[in-house]
Amino acid sequence: MPSEQPPAAGEPSPRRGKAREDAILAAAVELIGEVGYDRISMDAIAARAKASKMTIYRKWPGKAELVAEALRRRAEGETLHIADTGTLRGDLIAAVEGIARALTGERGPSLLGLLGAVREDPALRDLVRTQIDGTSNAVATAIAHRATTRGEPLTAANPSMVLGLAVAQLVLSTLLNGTPPDTEARHRLVDEVVLPLLTFAAP
Repeated sequence: MPSEQPPAAGEPSPRRGKAREDAILAAAVELIGEVGYDRISMDAIAARAKASKMTIYRKWPGKAELVAEALRRRAEGETLHIADTGTLRGDLIAAVEGIARALTGERGPSLLGLLGAVREDPALRDLVRTQIDGTSNAVATAIAHRATTRGEPLTAANPSMVLGLAVAQLVLSTLLNGTPPDTEARHRLVDEVVLPLLTFAAP
């Protein structure tokens, strides 16, 4: 389903601010939970947030962009927080826990719950993929830099690719089982897959 296009200019637009932006994103999240992505419209979001459509389109060019931003905010907050636990293993466990929360929608609609919309809407699919890739790269880069600074052995040439494997495993496991791997399984993923790949010493 393609992203909606903005209406013609000329609608009155109230002053934008952080509170209004937060209200718009919250309205989108609420409506996704109530009726699903395919059935929500920019009109419905505007009505729920008590905002004009022009206010919304000045920030987001379409529904896909707005929903993708709402999902990112719910998963990461306004800025991406990368936990610093003091050890490579601890940082990796924290990263895997964060991925699991984003997949299951602990703070809002789940990414897996939008798989149908992601498949049907090219704009939403591209945005979600870009967000996942960008977040994985940022988290992996930060974790690798901290490990190197602490003097922990790190031999992987591409830490982002290694963390991407963890994301793929979590997505597949959650999709096939209906729930994300439990704490023990997530720790095994770190200890038996991610950590060895990052620190493997070639003969």
